Amino acid sequence: MVTNSILIRIVAVFAYAFVVFGIYGGGGDPVVYFRWGQRFVEYFKQFDLSPFYDRDLWRGPAFAGTNFVGYPAALAILFVGESFRGTWLLYSSLCLIGLFFFAKVFYRAYGGIEYKNYLYILLIYPSLWFWTASISKDTWMVFGAATFLTGVVGKNRSQNVPIMVFGLFWCYLVRPQLAAILAFSLAGSYFLGSLKKLTFQNVFVLILAVVGAFYFLSVLGVEDVTEVTDLAQDTQRKSSYGGSEISVSDGPLKFIQAPVNILLRPFPWEAGGFLQIISFFDIYFIWYLVFKNWKAVKRSFLMIRRDRLIAFSFIFIGLFAMGAGLALVNLGLIARQRIILYPFMFMIIYAYSDKRVAFLKRKKKEEQEKKYQEIAELQKT
Repeated sequence: MVTNSILIRIVAVFAYAFVVFGIYGGGGDPVVYFRWGQRFVEYFKQFDLSPFYDRDLWRGPAFAGTNFVGYPAALAILFVGESFRGTWLLYSSLCLIGLFFFAKVFYRAYGGIEYKNYLYILLIYPSLWFWTASISKDTWMVFGAATFLTGVVGKNRSQNVPIMVFGLFWCYLVRPQLAAILAFSLAGSYFLGSLKKLTFQNVFVLILAVVGAFYFLSVLGVEDVTEVTDLAQDTQRKSSYGGSEISVSDGPLKFIQAPVNILLRPFPWEAGGFLQIISFFDIYFIWYLVFKNWKAVKRSFLMIRRDRLIAFSFIFIGLFAMGAGLALVNLGLIARQRIILYPFMFMIIYAYSDKRVAFLKRKKKEEQEKKYQEIAELQKT
């Protein structure tokens, strides 16, 4: 699987390079991040670390966010030289490792019945290897979210707080807003289920999640929850460019339209260009899987109060769809940034599948029969 995944990544890098240079003429964030990495690497070659603390060298006003992507880009250039394809391939390995981490979490939580199906679809799903085949924030975030989740579902389904903190910090370095959504989702999953177990660790993790979420928002300049919509409007202005721009309703209706934009667009009549057609099939194939496995999805929803991982997945999808839907008004950005939802959506589809439920029932029946046989032998004795 690792070998095949690396081959897929190599194909993905060539495909992405063709789109960026052959269709868009070298335009795109990964090219900008590479150029910024080239600037930083000149300092690092001379053992000069001033790009880390000299604000005049930063790309933007803050150390975290867009500016930070230049540091791993520079590190990749140090390893493989000034090659777009080389650095993109090395950088995309972060996503590949993250996808294996997601599969590891799934195995810890739900065993091996649907493990291979979950792993396979993560590794071969087109958007998960195409959009992360470069130096991008999305590549970084897949690894960070997966690392965070390995802390949420540690060995024996216990929490590993240091790993959770590391995963959140990793996400904060590039997208503080997504780190806040991860923390809020964790807090929400505790409120729905685990909080009834008032252990010290549960209460500590809940407090840590809430405090962390508000801190990440404060980094973005949000001092009050009511200011979140102001942040979304500011991001809207930055993302309103290109031929893929869409309109967002005003007033209360925008809170209904926001998740629709993330989870359902582009609509069939909007899929005009090549990439939009691919994006249409990309998201609607997942919805096909949802309806095909509707009983499994329904079971997952009914397990929200008993399964913290499923509760986390539903809450994360809802919060991200609402937040990103309010902030993004460009179909290209929507198609790229929503890929972080796919591992969680696949988890909901496969966690309580018919195949796994049938196995659990069969296993329970076998255990009961074994117990009855033991009782019968005891009665004979």
